[in-house]
Amino acid sequence: MKLGQFLSFIVPDLPADLRDALAVLQVSGSRRPLPEIAAVIEENLGRPLREAFASFDPEPIASASIGQVHRATLADGTPVAVKVQYPDVGTSLRADLANVSLLAGALHHLAPAIEVEQLAAELREHVLDELDYLAEARRQAEFAHRFSGHPFIAVPEVFASHSARQVLTSRYVDGRSYQDVLRDGLEARSRYGEMMFRFLLGCVHQWGTFDADPHPGNYRFDRDGARVAFLDYGCVKQLDPELRKILGQFLRAELEGDRAIARSLAFRIGFADPKASHSVDELVEAVCRVYLPFRRDEVAPFSATLSRDALRSFWELRQQLRVPRDLLLVNRTIAGMHSVLSRMGATANWYRIAREYLCGDPPSTSLGSAEQRWSTERPK
Repeated sequence: MKLGQFLSFIVPDLPADLRDALAVLQVSGSRRPLPEIAAVIEENLGRPLREAFASFDPEPIASASIGQVHRATLADGTPVAVKVQYPDVGTSLRADLANVSLLAGALHHLAPAIEVEQLAAELREHVLDELDYLAEARRQAEFAHRFSGHPFIAVPEVFASHSARQVLTSRYVDGRSYQDVLRDGLEARSRYGEMMFRFLLGCVHQWGTFDADPHPGNYRFDRDGARVAFLDYGCVKQLDPELRKILGQFLRAELEGDRAIARSLAFRIGFADPKASHSVDELVEAVCRVYLPFRRDEVAPFSATLSRDALRSFWELRQQLRVPRDLLLVNRTIAGMHSVLSRMGATANWYRIAREYLCGDPPSTSLGSAEQRWSTERPK
């Protein structure tokens, strides 16, 4: 199901009917009946459902691979979203992950330069971490604190009193879905797209901690265009500070056209083997297709990240291209968000916006100015 979610927005050349069918997985999967869900809530919270919540909608508003979400209200009338884990999902997920080694073996034959067992271990660790809703609640609370008072980014408040290992309760966020926004005009789509792009850049390059599950079901858009709410913190990655620094230097060198520095940093990051005989410039260009599909100083729609040409390029370099373990989720997050923005047709000078975060340039848009004021004025 997670693979289907990812394919639904990451590959732009999928046939429309297949893409639309897979898109259903962004918000809807197999759903469990209320008695089964109520039993999980009562066991985790240690009280009957009717005592835990003043009201509880029996129909889920969303369902995903490991749980489903219900609307409810607390005793004081606060509207909340209650995410409940399926009782048997842990066993199923561990069984699925046991097969990752089989996939890793096949991948090794296709791309021998990639340390597939290391990548499989990283994937296994973070997927299993999604089973612990208490850990997710702590991460979401950290993001909510980080973006408190932000002018256009919202993270729902977590209610620890109603959260446990298999239950996560947070403030309900009203808003429109990604599919709704796709029908908006260009100006609205571009404004929302810039908000999402800035969230990505700020998390990865400034804070070093980011939500690594960028699929479109995890966003809610204000009806007045004021902000985007970012949901679901089951998979969060914190980058090593030194790696984040070197990655930022690599991308900055590319934005400034200094290929010699970019080449040397590609070795330090681990994208390329310095002993290999292949063209490092080809590898750097392939990597930048994902990280920097906006290297021109122009207003333009966001470029498709994993187009057929890009996938063909990766295929041709499969014998040499390396994927450092610590960047597995970074790659997934950046490629995923870029694909979301491309599908939206969001238009802006992405090059100028990226330079704000990577090169320290002054704000290039009104949203950038608003974020700079917030960053300057917020308590440290």
